[in-house]
Amino acid sequence: MRPHALAAGVAAFALSAVALAQSNAEEFYKGKTVQVIAPSGAGGSVYQYALLVSNHLGRHIPGSPTSILQARPGAGGVTAANYVAQAGPKDGTVVAELHPQSLLTPATGKGANYDPRTFQWLGSLAVRAYVGAVWHTVNVRSIEDMKDKEYIFGGSGVASASYQYPLFLAYLTGARIKVIPGYKSGGETNLAMERGEVQGRGNYYEGFLATNPDWVRDKKVKFVFRLGPDHPDLAGVPSARQYAKTPKQQQMLRVLESPLAVGQAFYVAAGVPQDRVQALRGAFKSMLADREFKAEAEKMQLYIDPSTPEEVTDAVAKVYETPKEVFAELNALLTPK
Repeated sequence: MRPHALAAGVAAFALSAVALAQSNAEEFYKGKTVQVIAPSGAGGSVYQYALLVSNHLGRHIPGSPTSILQARPGAGGVTAANYVAQAGPKDGTVVAELHPQSLLTPATGKGANYDPRTFQWLGSLAVRAYVGAVWHTVNVRSIEDMKDKEYIFGGSGVASASYQYPLFLAYLTGARIKVIPGYKSGGETNLAMERGEVQGRGNYYEGFLATNPDWVRDKKVKFVFRLGPDHPDLAGVPSARQYAKTPKQQQMLRVLESPLAVGQAFYVAAGVPQDRVQALRGAFKSMLADREFKAEAEKMQLYIDPSTPEEVTDAVAKVYETPKEVFAELNALLTPK
């Protein structure tokens, strides 16, 4: 057989394999319901991203299954990730959003029965900057002003960013921050700030813009530190990087900031068949280009800056290249006493 004929044959075989996989996925998903798992309760931007995906993903999946939202809050996203990895169906009918901080829990905390490196990623909707915020009546301008007395922050689980980031910044700066965990969602924590139950909280900057834009516009909150990618609105807010002085502190900070590089990523469990994984990845990509999806994201004031499955997989792998002793020291530092 001539080389060009062989190449043509290989190409035709590849196309037929793709078509077969597409046909198999369409046959499977027709008439099914796909659950989109939110790893937090209603009221915060993490939940809103999952709601957005549940509203649009189904019609892009071959077979046009119904897609519905299911909230599985708890332990900073660990409850949801444990469900997907352990008890949840492995047939492609469960798509989950990773709560960014739960990326680290298998290495820095307890209770995680999953390995993020085994998840099959569909992509990420956005990477976002993270801030520490205090209510406007709190008499401080930066985290360095918070050494005179104890300041109370609200947070969700002890594995969440809202718990770990303020504590780590307190460790770097000497600020006297106490984080009270147990709030079921960002919305609950925001209400606690308004009531004066807590003085501050950690949150995604774009999360404030999505759920409480008037707080930013009317300066009802003050931002006292930031982590993750730069944002033009936050140019005057002190970065955690300026406080990490030693090589060990810088290494621990890189670990803590790694979930911000992964962002609002969606995945399926390790056991999902490849034809369905490919169908879901194609659906996720198609959804990102959809006019209705873009319009609702804008209406919900959700920041969209997508990453590919390959980029997310690479970011996750790099996290777990960190020496175990660094994880151990970080775990000891962030474990509630």
